[in-house]
Amino acid sequence: MTTRRWLSALVAFAIVVAAGSSAGLAACDCPCQPDTIVGLRDCIEHAFDMGHINQAGVAVSLAAKLDAAQAALDREEAAVASHLLAAFINEVTAQAGVHIDTEHAAHLLEHAEKIEAALAGMV
Repeated sequence: MTTRRWLSALVAFAIVVAAGSSAGLAACDCPCQPDTIVGLRDCIEHAFDMGHINQAGVAVSLAAKLDAAQAALDREEAAVASHLLAAFINEVTAQAGVHIDTEHAAHLLEHAEKIEAALAGMV
C-alpha cells in the first residue's frame, strides 16, 4: 500500500476516534465477510440499505469499482485489480463524513486495506 493510501485510511480512522467512537468496528452491524472483493461489495450494498451510505450514486460508483476489480482479478490481472481498489479507497476517503458515515468509512477502509495487502502479494 502506498504511503498516500495508508495516510488516507489513517485519517479516516482518526476522524472516527476524534468523533468519540469508542465502539470502533466492533459496533458495525455489517453481516458480510468483506475480506474479499465480493464481500466488500456486499458490505457496500448493506451500508446503503442501512443508511450508512446516503446517496445511491455513491454506492453504485463504489460497487462498480469493486466489480471491475473482481473482473480484473478473475482475469489474473492483480495489478489492475489493485489500482481499481486504490480508486475505491480514494472515493471512500473523499466521501467519508459527506455521503458515507464516518465510522462506516473507516470500516470499509480497514477491509479494503486487508484486500490490498493480499493483492500486493499477487503482483
